[in-house]
Amino acid sequence: MERLTRILVAMTRWGLGLCALVLVLMALYVSLGRELTPLVAEYRVDVETKATEALGMPLQIGKLEGNWSGFAPILLAHDVTVGEGANALHLDQVRAVPDIWESLLARQVRLAHLELNGLKISLKEGDDGQWVLEGLPVQKDQPLDPEQLLNRMQMVQQLSVIDSQVTLQPLGQPPLTLTYVGFNLKTGASRQRLDARMTLPDGQPVAMSLRTRIQASQWKDGEAEAYLSLPQSDWSKWLPERLTQQWNFSEIKAGGELWINWGKGELQSAAIRLNAPQVKGAYAERKPIQINNLALNGYFQRSTEGVVVTLDSLAMNFGETRWESHLQLTQTSATDKVEELWHLQADRVDLTPLTPLLNALGPLPEGVATAVEKLKVTGGLRNVLIDMRPNATDDSKFSFAANLDRVGFDAYHGAPAARNVSGSISGDLGKGELRMDSKDFVLHLDPIFAKPWQYLQANATLTWKLDKEGFTLIAPYLKVLGEEGKIAGDFLIRLHFDHTQEDYMDLRVGMVEGDGRYTAKYLPTMLSPALDEWLRTAILKGAVDEGFFQYQGSLNHGAADTARSISLFFKVHDAELAFQPGWPHVSKVTGDVFVEDSGVRILASKGQLLDTQVSDIYVNIPHVPDGKNVHLFLDGGFAGGLGDGLKILQEAPIGTAETFAKWEGEGDLQGKLNLDIPLAKGEQPKILVDFKTAQARLKLADPALELTQLKGDFRFDSTKGLSGQNISARAFDRPVTARIFADGSAGNIKTRVTASGQVEVKKLTDWLSVTQPLPVSGVIPYQLQLNLDGADSQLMVNSSLKGVKVDLPAPFGMTADDSRDTTFRMTLQGPERRYWVNYGQLANFTFAAPSGSFADGRGELFLGGGDAVLPGAKGLRVRGVLSELDVGPWQDLVGKYAGQDPGGSAKQFFSSADLKIGKLSALGTTLDQASVQVNRKPASWALQLDSQQVKGAVGVPDAKGAPITVNLQYVRLPAPDPKVVADENSPDPLATVDPTKIPALDITINQLLLGQDLVGGWSLKIRPTAKGIALNNLDMGLKGILLQGSGGWEGVPGSSSSWYKGRISGKNLADVLKGWGFAPSVTSEEFHMDVDGRWPGSPAWLASKRFSGTLDASLTKGQFVEVEGSAQALKVFGLLNFNSIGRRLRLDFSDLFGKGLSYDRVKGLLVGTNGVYVTREPIRMTGPSSNVELDGTLNLVGDQIDAKLLVTLPVTNNLPIAALIVGAPAVGGALFLIDKLIGDRVSRFASVKYTVKGPWKEPQITYDKPF
Repeated sequence: MERLTRILVAMTRWGLGLCALVLVLMALYVSLGRELTPLVAEYRVDVETKATEALGMPLQIGKLEGNWSGFAPILLAHDVTVGEGANALHLDQVRAVPDIWESLLARQVRLAHLELNGLKISLKEGDDGQWVLEGLPVQKDQPLDPEQLLNRMQMVQQLSVIDSQVTLQPLGQPPLTLTYVGFNLKTGASRQRLDARMTLPDGQPVAMSLRTRIQASQWKDGEAEAYLSLPQSDWSKWLPERLTQQWNFSEIKAGGELWINWGKGELQSAAIRLNAPQVKGAYAERKPIQINNLALNGYFQRSTEGVVVTLDSLAMNFGETRWESHLQLTQTSATDKVEELWHLQADRVDLTPLTPLLNALGPLPEGVATAVEKLKVTGGLRNVLIDMRPNATDDSKFSFAANLDRVGFDAYHGAPAARNVSGSISGDLGKGELRMDSKDFVLHLDPIFAKPWQYLQANATLTWKLDKEGFTLIAPYLKVLGEEGKIAGDFLIRLHFDHTQEDYMDLRVGMVEGDGRYTAKYLPTMLSPALDEWLRTAILKGAVDEGFFQYQGSLNHGAADTARSISLFFKVHDAELAFQPGWPHVSKVTGDVFVEDSGVRILASKGQLLDTQVSDIYVNIPHVPDGKNVHLFLDGGFAGGLGDGLKILQEAPIGTAETFAKWEGEGDLQGKLNLDIPLAKGEQPKILVDFKTAQARLKLADPALELTQLKGDFRFDSTKGLSGQNISARAFDRPVTARIFADGSAGNIKTRVTASGQVEVKKLTDWLSVTQPLPVSGVIPYQLQLNLDGADSQLMVNSSLKGVKVDLPAPFGMTADDSRDTTFRMTLQGPERRYWVNYGQLANFTFAAPSGSFADGRGELFLGGGDAVLPGAKGLRVRGVLSELDVGPWQDLVGKYAGQDPGGSAKQFFSSADLKIGKLSALGTTLDQASVQVNRKPASWALQLDSQQVKGAVGVPDAKGAPITVNLQYVRLPAPDPKVVADENSPDPLATVDPTKIPALDITINQLLLGQDLVGGWSLKIRPTAKGIALNNLDMGLKGILLQGSGGWEGVPGSSSSWYKGRISGKNLADVLKGWGFAPSVTSEEFHMDVDGRWPGSPAWLASKRFSGTLDASLTKGQFVEVEGSAQALKVFGLLNFNSIGRRLRLDFSDLFGKGLSYDRVKGLLVGTNGVYVTREPIRMTGPSSNVELDGTLNLVGDQIDAKLLVTLPVTNNLPIAALIVGAPAVGGALFLIDKLIGDRVSRFASVKYTVKGPWKEPQITYDKPF
């Protein structure tokens, strides 16, 4: 034990010592390395030489550095160039870590790690398709020796490339640059590993890993495991054309992962996971297709027996449709006993989306691509099994089997089309069999039948054979259940590849318990078009007791009729037959239908046409040669009602529908029918019907006329029309006798009806749908002629009007004892109806209106001798020439018959008027040679009036409240009678007018004349208010006076008042006085008077005695002129005898020349109250020779004046003093001048004051006092 202890202690000491020695040596090694490695820079040339020898190509180093890290030296070479020329490799930096131990053992340089930075290389595709590496030095004319390469790789344990770039340059395409390329290669004696990462141009990363087990001497037996990860990028812009060839992709957005195992010189296993959100492209020039969300999980496994390829999940989207399947492909290698076999199986394959996929991307031959496009296969396959034997030489080279799930395909090159085929199918390249058990089965034997056959259930066995000559399809057993009944049959179809040979078919179909509505289903296309159309539309329904169809012969288009045979037979009851489109159907038919090569025959013992019983019907449609039209011949008898006969005339395509539209009738009808109906379009049928009726009722729709107790013998011939004789009836509750004539020809039937009788005006207006009261009454005798000629149908009525009273003003009215030849005519067809009325020689009327909308029509009424002309615009136009017209009686007539709002309907119906009237009387005024024009504007009425008295235009708008515009060029009023004296106390001429009823008016009169004297131009605007009207924008010329301002009229009739506020102004007052017939006693440079007042009554009842308000008058620079004559001759203005003033006051006014008194200004303000005026400010006259003031009261009601007169006089030889103005023409009063002054009692003073008192025309002027 003690010995053992000593041994352990000794070993511990030796171990510690050894460790210390190793540590010392390591420290020495590291210290020595740190000291010596910087000296490497001095051996740059030696390093270049050794590296050149090792690489076998030139190498240059720009700068060499050495340092130490851990236990290994590190060599850094900058600006390294390997090789020479265009393929020289330039590196920014090379970092090398030598493996000291391995180098010592191998006695040559070994590197533990070699790192390259900034490597840039390019791969460029040449014209020969070979890729050339640029940017990496290679030894020319030296083939690649894998064993030598692997041995050289042993010199570097790990090779790293970082921050590098690789550029791919496909021929004729933009370069593809991969950036941030980095890979790491680790090499061993028998194992290698390569890890690489890089970045695509779109910034997406690509990762790759490769692990190999390769010995240099046996490199062909090496093994490899590879992994590739691709991002979700659009690869379409990077794939070279040599790879895509004829595929044109606009987008390939895909990514995924790939795993590969390689060994024994071939692929051993592989796995792929692919996800492509979107792929869009096409093959060659085909229409592109877009695939979305493509997902694939695939596996490959090799075994001793062969290979197995499994697509565990293959799915993609075609629009909104998701397609998915699971496939497995197994290859069994050939042996001495078994030949090579490729076996494909799938759980389910949806065929519908595959057609557009194959059309777009499949590299199919043109013929195959066309077949795929035309077939348009739909449906799905289940349990699909396909075997391919590449080495087989017989039909077993390709075989298949599958379950069909509602498979469908279109017809192609004579092969039939089918839909909803379910069952099982199996076969090979030469033959096959289909066992079908389908619901909603559809079969189309094209081109024999135009439309597919549809069945509720189908069970059949079909076999086919395919040989060098053609294709044979045989259905030895076929049983179907359809809506038409129970059907069984068989067929054989032979299609030859040589188109010079005839394709043919044998088809036999039998049916029981059938429905006649489906007869057209089994009509082949080889029938003539007209016969085929008739058979398809004639038999509408019926119970088929039994039926049989057989077709034998050619399938080729254009084959002769003798190349095929067709037979069709039906035994029916309760059938409905439409023997011609547009004709009423014949129902409850019992008979037989034969369709043969010679034609079609129908034998029916009985039937019913509408409510009419028909019997012994025979229909024959004989076969005709090519180029001839097929005809249907029908004979039979009938017994029914008149209504059925009218319905046939209205609905049958015989050209009478428009003539007899909406006619109604009742009563018994018996006759015979004979028809010849061409089945080809473009020819008219021939119909001949003889019938009798008695005690029938016939009602016409347009015009709405009802005939009762109708009796007569009739015949309808489609080549002439309707005729009849011995016809009697009652119309408008009165007897009528008539005859009917057929005046037509083939293709243009015409019927003319003549009748005579009487009708009450009230019943006639009701018949014409005239609801407006008319000034006509009595019983009208008439002769009627009704022409039924399609669009030219007309009704004409002639009458003498004897017994009719017309309540119109002369000369248009007449009594019941008078007579006046009158004609009424109207059209009965067409979208627009025409009307004509001739009322003797007094009026002519023409009108056209849409059917049923008389108010939307257009027409003209011409008054007087002349013809009315139909206008082109909508509405009624009135024209004419009248010697005289009194508007009053016509206004009464309008009020009586047009109601309270004649303008409302006139606005919609009346369009214009143009009348020439010799004497027009209206509103108490007579206008001579008047021309009146009324036109309808879009939103108003426009009236033009031209006469000797008035000329201008009036616009009446439709909008409620809008002003009526009155623009008159002139208004000529009669001159006033100088013998008539105006009476201010006369009644108000507008006392009965209600101002609240006056509309808004805009009045403009360019010239207002009194006789031959021009008064001036007037303009004003009248606007209704709550109390009456307002007169705005007054601008009225009054022979030199301009009246401006505003006014109003308020109240109700009998209790109203008016007001005015504005200015009356002018220039020379003398001219104004002369114009109005007054003495020119005052002159002025200008004058004006501001008025603000009101008065009772209307504006026309203005008088100074009734005025209340203010009058502010002003005259500038004028003269009061002495005028010869008395005060009475001067009317309103008087004049003082200024000579007498001078004599009486003994004053000297020698500074004045001539007669009169000059002034600079006259101004005064009067306040009136009901005709009593008070000077609120004295009336002052200032002049160069005198000043005068008047202050007081003027009572025009009491004819009194009470005022003070202050005269300031200069000392002169003579003094004429003008009269002072105290009124104006507008208020109808003035202060007459004093005739004389009291002079004997007045001494010579500078100012004198007088009292003026008494009657205002003859006041007493007394001296008051001097100043």
